Amino acid sequence: MIEKSEVKSALSEVIDPELKRNIVELGMVKEVDIDGGAVAVEIALTIPACPMKDKITGDIEAEIKKVSGVESVDVTTRGMSDSEKKTLGEKLRGPAPSLSVAQSTRMIAVGSGKGGVGKSTITVNLAAFLAGQGYSVGLLDADIWGFSVPRMLGIHERPGVRDNRIIPVENYGLKIMSTGFFVSEETPVIWRGPLVHRAMEQFLTEVDWGELDYLFVDLPPGTGDV
Repeated sequence: MIEKSEVKSALSEVIDPELKRNIVELGMVKEVDIDGGAVAVEIALTIPACPMKDKITGDIEAEIKKVSGVESVDVTTRGMSDSEKKTLGEKLRGPAPSLSVAQSTRMIAVGSGKGGVGKSTITVNLAAFLAGQGYSVGLLDADIWGFSVPRMLGIHERPGVRDNRIIPVENYGLKIMSTGFFVSEETPVIWRGPLVHRAMEQFLTEVDWGELDYLFVDLPPGTGDV
């Protein structure tokens, strides 16, 4: 007779390709049903149309079939609920890190529910204007999937690292950070919610912004994870 503990042990060998932790630890395994040699598993993915879905389900089937007595494996998937996403996010983040931005810094977010309305143009020009007035200004490109700030400011270099801190690129008197510094414009960014959150968290906690008067944040369109 197949034991659930054997199936759970097999599932703990399945690693989420993006989050780099096993799916049992991440709380993605919701149901395990055993009927003779047939095993049915329900998995909760961060989003229903997860780009890693086929990879994860394939790995699940392969690992469970290694269990003695298993004849067939049925894997069903669904999207995580808001509460499940919150729990996963807390598990990935651990204790809340401290911001690397001074408490006195004024943070100004520029957003809109629609794309293509000029958010980046407004953000860049406001930031450059204040820098021109003698203020210390940072610019965070929070549009993880559709970054445009590096192109608008003509930046092609990558940030440096000093004492395990990321050093923002400087141009036009601005300290700038963007996903575009780490991937090319031809490379599609298909990160899911948890990875997007982690990227934003790193930009706010691991970048050496220094003593800023203002930090402008160019948000992506819509009301998603960022």
